[in-house]
Amino acid sequence: MQSGFECFEIAMLIKEVYSSTMNIVSKNLKDSGLTHQQIMVIKLVAHKKEITISQLCEEMSLAKGTVSGIVQRLEDADYVKKVKSENDKRNTYVVFSEKGLEFAKEFRYKINESFDEVFKNFTKEEMDEAKQGLRKLRDKIKENE
Repeated sequence: MQSGFECFEIAMLIKEVYSSTMNIVSKNLKDSGLTHQQIMVIKLVAHKKEITISQLCEEMSLAKGTVSGIVQRLEDADYVKKVKSENDKRNTYVVFSEKGLEFAKEFRYKINESFDEVFKNFTKEEMDEAKQGLRKLRDKIKENE
């Protein structure tokens, strides 16, 4: 049985890794004027082409109200737009606007370089170990949800 302190220590390490990673990304993309959370939404939209608010919440591990606010600010700045699904009008997807698509193309390399910088001192084996450990942690936590 794990002690409360060990569990708390793991949670704090995860928070520190996330914070450090996002600080590097934000620093490298400060010229864009976007927050790291807005950048993450843009990265996810770029990867998925269309994504629901619920999917963004799951991917970013954030509450619906928080993600809705992030998306609204991106929509106000004309980076994304919300569109109804053609197959099911109850579903709304977040997609790129023309401005957002151009931004994503322009900053794709900067975003990737930012993540490369985060992990530049990792070997392939260390990256594989980290991914395996994090997936195991994620799956164990989801078992308890």
